[in-house]
Amino acid sequence: MNENQTTYPTGAQDEEEIDLVALMVTLLHKLKPILLTAVVCAVLFGGVAGVRAAKGGSTSAEEQKAYEQALDEYEQKKADYAFEQKQYEQSTANNQQMQKQAQKTLEQARDYAENSLLGQLNAYNVWTAQADVYVDAADASRTAALLTAYSNQLTNGDALEQAAEAVNLQARYLTGVIAAEPQVSGTETVAYSGVLTLRAYAADQVRAQAMLDAMLGQLNRLHDSISAAVGSHDVRVISTGISQGVSMELRAAQQENNADIQELQSQLVELQSAQQTLDDNWNSTKSDWKNISEPALGGGAASSVAKYLLIGFLLGGVLACGVVVVKFLLDGMVYSASELNRSTGLPVLGALASDRTKKAGKLDAKLYQMEGRPDGSADAEMLCLMAQTIRSRAPEAKNILVTGDLPADQLEALAAALQATEPLRGQSVTAAESILKAAATVPHVVAADAIVLAADCTVTRTDAVREQNEKIVRLGKQILGCIVYE
Repeated sequence: MNENQTTYPTGAQDEEEIDLVALMVTLLHKLKPILLTAVVCAVLFGGVAGVRAAKGGSTSAEEQKAYEQALDEYEQKKADYAFEQKQYEQSTANNQQMQKQAQKTLEQARDYAENSLLGQLNAYNVWTAQADVYVDAADASRTAALLTAYSNQLTNGDALEQAAEAVNLQARYLTGVIAAEPQVSGTETVAYSGVLTLRAYAADQVRAQAMLDAMLGQLNRLHDSISAAVGSHDVRVISTGISQGVSMELRAAQQENNADIQELQSQLVELQSAQQTLDDNWNSTKSDWKNISEPALGGGAASSVAKYLLIGFLLGGVLACGVVVVKFLLDGMVYSASELNRSTGLPVLGALASDRTKKAGKLDAKLYQMEGRPDGSADAEMLCLMAQTIRSRAPEAKNILVTGDLPADQLEALAAALQATEPLRGQSVTAAESILKAAATVPHVVAADAIVLAADCTVTRTDAVREQNEKIVRLGKQILGCIVYE
């Protein structure tokens, strides 16, 4: 290999790798002009669409017919929606009323089951007080009517209220544990014997007898009113007794009461389920109605303008981004110190803040900070570090040259800053323009003991760095390292 031939990382000259992160950050730096371009394109496209819509002329017969048909369909859907709304409101009102009534009845049934004597008794161990009363009618044909009258009064009317007061109970809690049943005979033809059997059920003997006595005490009070209404008669108690045992009649009444509660609960659940179905159907109807809009003759103009505004905005944004990407790829600028090292293989002594970084606005400053670019606050310390690195890599060098494609004043300022550092204070640090631009730089390169190449991300191209390195190598020198203004 020719000793003057410069080598680069594999593939550095044949193909360039695209740093997607760098490309994305570059796009963000150009966000304002990109958005401005997108807005301008949106206005242009929207304006063209608006002019076309304004020059569209009168509506054709086909459009008019289609509009009238769509309007008829809309009006029919509107009427159907109003009808379904009314039906929903009526059905909901009826369902709520039925739920309210069912809930009230269920609460009453539960209250009766919890507080009545019927719910508290054990049908398999209950005291039964019983009395047979004979109703002797002056007219035998009135016997059935008399027995029925006594039975109804004793188990329902005022007589029940007074009997309940006598045993310190509410009348509704006494219902179910007292009975007044006429005795009948015969199978095909019912014949009333004139005997009325009174029964009272209780958990203890004393209470059962007290309840029966309360019922018997109402017979005399009822006698006059029933005689006046039905006919004259006499009432005699022909037998009484009390016993403890099983009452299947009481058990059947308890089961019937529990069955009523279960049925009421089922009715309430069914009503609630029906209301949920009504609500779901109505919500679906409302959702469908929201998606229906009233047709408008020529109403597509506004949507067309909006569509073109969006298309213009997107195309403008894509176009601006495309320009930025193409410029990024064609410029070939040094993006960062690490990118310079990766693409050229030259060592990097350090990075300083460029004027661009120091003067960056809020968004750009945030992006530079995110990339880790120096902001200038540590430049003095970085210069000392770079000077010490130069001294350690070329301890015998007395003449140090700083060159690159930066402006002459920037190169001179960098050389002076390095000269002023403690490690290089005894050496000669000079500056010269890029060897690609100034022939006078060649003698400086030949005479230099160490060469430092300066690059600035705002003006330096990667291929320019390679070309400078190649020329310096051909002169028999090597670049000690690069200082990059980021």
